[in-house]
Amino acid sequence: MIVMHENEGYLKIADFDTMRPFLMSVVSDSNHWMFISSNGGLSAGRKNPEYALFPYYTDDKITESADITGSKSIFQIHVKGDVLIWEPFSDRYTDRYALSRNLYKSIYGNKIIFEEINHDLGLVFRYQWNMSKAFGFVKKAELLNTSDNEYKITLLDGIQNIMPYGVPSDLQRSTSNLVDAYKRSELENSSGLGIYALSAIIVDKAEPSEALKAISPGRLG
Repeated sequence: MIVMHENEGYLKIADFDTMRPFLMSVVSDSNHWMFISSNGGLSAGRKNPEYALFPYYTDDKITESADITGSKSIFQIHVKGDVLIWEPFSDRYTDRYALSRNLYKSIYGNKIIFEEINHDLGLVFRYQWNMSKAFGFVKKAELLNTSDNEYKITLLDGIQNIMPYGVPSDLQRSTSNLVDAYKRSELENSSGLGIYALSAIIVDKAEPSEALKAISPGRLG
């Protein structure tokens, strides 16, 4: 089904969450690449896997990492003295609300939109991935109130599991726990720039024979 959004044509898959997760690619006219699962897990970068913005994994691991990699949005909705928690696209909240989830992909293949409709609250949340030569990967998000209610909403919206510099794809695949242990992030207040780095450079383990030579350079046996 083709629908129009912001004067562009999109292919719509309604209730995509009732299907088995599937992998898609989002194309670019530059050197960007993105592989994204229908459940939101993704890997993306520039040129090749050595310049990945998110961990470069196979299809099954990308799908399994949906809750810890990529977009994350959580809302606190203040209504009638209560605070309701809503985390779109999370399996933790599928039983709390009447929800509909739709997926839209640009007919050119260069944009993708995830949409969740909360029928109980009358709220619609959408987020979009696309690429820009000037700004790299761009995530756009919007929250719409389609009800007659007035809400006070506190939100947390961001991106998870960004790769720090200095982690080649082989190292990420073989020692991902060690990479996670050495990750650090900080905010440069004057510019609002986020810095993602390693607290120390991780060195690949030496081959057993090389390690033995380092301990005992003389003849063994």
